Amino acid sequence: MIPKSITIILIILSFNCNSQTLKTIEKIESSYQICLDKGDNMKGCSVEYYKKSDSLLNVAYKKLKQKLSIEKQSSLKTEQLEWLKKRDKYFQKVYSETKKEGDFIEGSNDFDMIVIDKKAEFVFERVKLLIKRT
Repeated sequence: MIPKSITIILIILSFNCNSQTLKTIEKIESSYQICLDKGDNMKGCSVEYYKKSDSLLNVAYKKLKQKLSIEKQSSLKTEQLEWLKKRDKYFQKVYSETKKEGDFIEGSNDFDMIVIDKKAEFVFERVKLLIKRT
């Protein structure tokens, strides 16, 4: 009976941790929107948003890795390295497509903000995926 109750507690704690991290993402997104709505230093808002996405990615990755066996940790590492390659290609694509659209001058604050925003969204999608696996 005790092992069963311990298992239930661990499951509940796991759901709570996942929901806390998802709530963290919601808070980050909300504060990002508030920052953008102010209308000044919007590039700074997007830079901060990206930094938070990257930081949360590291946290989610480490949290998941700790819960896995050695074999699955190796598999996760390989998967993450593959994702990083896809991320880099996506980042290049976003830059090229934003440049091609021609709505903003390359290197301008608006151009950079759009590119950084798209990068952050891509990273947050990975974070959410990792969270669901913990």
